[in-house]
Amino acid sequence: MAYAKLGLLLCSASIALASNAHADESGEYMLKAAFLYNFAIFTSWPERSMDNFNLCIYGKDPFNRDFDSLMQKKNVNERKVIIHRINTTDRLDQCQLVFISRSAIGDLAGVINSIKDKPVLTVADSPGVSEQGVVLNMNVKDDKITFEANLNRARKAGLNLSSQLLRLATEVHQ
Repeated sequence: MAYAKLGLLLCSASIALASNAHADESGEYMLKAAFLYNFAIFTSWPERSMDNFNLCIYGKDPFNRDFDSLMQKKNVNERKVIIHRINTTDRLDQCQLVFISRSAIGDLAGVINSIKDKPVLTVADSPGVSEQGVVLNMNVKDDKITFEANLNRARKAGLNLSSQLLRLATEVHQ
């Protein structure tokens, strides 16, 4: 049932993007926000005592404030989602999920090194970054949002990506 919900959401997100191919960037990022939430739902972290689920945006925030209101009603593993906008790598290890914006992709090596072997799910939407250590990378292909997964990096971070999520990835790097 969970697989069906994930597939339905990701499929409808792709259809929404395809049906409005000239949608502005904020519309694209609201769809990507839905992907971020589902990535979090279908990922398991090692047990850590934490009250909230810290979703961090590193670099210039491409999401609008609607993202905050959307996420404030959500929970991940029974933890309230708190959004942090961060511009330095020294606080990234406090995050469970880090979205690395395109504006910050030039600092990708610094981001990866700052959370090396920590249970942090890294997500981006820049070409070729899965091979550089980002766990999940979203792409727009044929007016659809797709994603690829770096399973090796996820395992090194102690993260377990569900098989349902991995089945929907266009590529899985091992």
